[in-house]
Parts: sequence; C-alpha cells; structure tokens
Amino acid sequence: MKIKFLTTLIFFLIATLVTGQVNLQNKPLTKADAAVFSKAEPEYQQVQKELQQLEQQKKQLLAMMAAYNEQQKKLIIRMEKLETSYDDLTKKQASAIGNSQPQLLDATKQMQETQMAFNLQYLQLQSQMQHENRSYTAISNIMKTKHDTVKNSISNVR
Repeated sequence: MKIKFLTTLIFFLIATLVTGQVNLQNKPLTKADAAVFSKAEPEYQQVQKELQQLEQQKKQLLAMMAAYNEQQKKLIIRMEKLETSYDDLTKKQASAIGNSQPQLLDATKQMQETQMAFNLQYLQLQSQMQHENRSYTAISNIMKTKHDTVKNSISNVR
C-alpha cells in the first residue's frame, strides 16, 4: 500500500515538474528538463508494472507458504499417530514376552516396518522443507534485486 502511494506521489511530482507547475529550485524549467522527464515517463510506467508483478509474486509466495504449513501440520499429525502405534506395539511386545518365539518375531518385523515407514516420511518431510527453503530464498533474492533496481531507477530520475 505504501509503495503504491509513493509511486503515485512520485508520478504526480514528475508530471508537475514536466509541465512546469512546480519548480523545486526556483529556476525556470528548460525544454531539456522537460524532455528528460518525458523520456523517464515510460521507464516509470515499466517500474509500476514490475512493482505490481512483485506484489503478485509476494501473494503467491505467501499462499505457497500457507499451503506448506498446512501440509506440515498434517504430516506431524500422521507422525504422532505412528508414534502412538509404535508405543502400543512396544507395550504389546512387552506383555507378550511369555508367548512363543514366532509371535515375537512377527511383532518385531511389524515394528521394524512401522519404524521404516516413519523414517521414510521424516526424510520426505526434510527433503520437502529443503526444497521449499531453496525456492523461498531464490524468490526472495529476486524480489530484493528487482526492488533495488526500481529504487535506483527512481532515485536516478530525481
């Protein structure tokens, strides 16, 4: 919102300077100055478009982060369920120690399979988080570079 206000304010300042209505240095506005300002106007319009694109990209990035957080919450719930089932299985094994050897082996195999599934999901979550972090960092760097370019362009027009 502030960016839109500032760009509008700068646009009106440029427009008034070009038309000669406001002169900050109390000097008459020359035709060369008017020509420079009129040449800068298309660049200003381009900067406006790029700022709007940056805002859209920011909204998309925030939506992606919200979706990522939601998916992470779901995965945490699944991990808690797995831990609970693992604990239950461990308790059953402890109570079944007096049972025969084949039942103990089956329970151990089931526990190992559950643990492997848990580890696989955990690795997938780590990989996904690293991917999201790289994407976020890349987009953030791009947005910062565009912002700095636009800021320098505006200050060069002054």
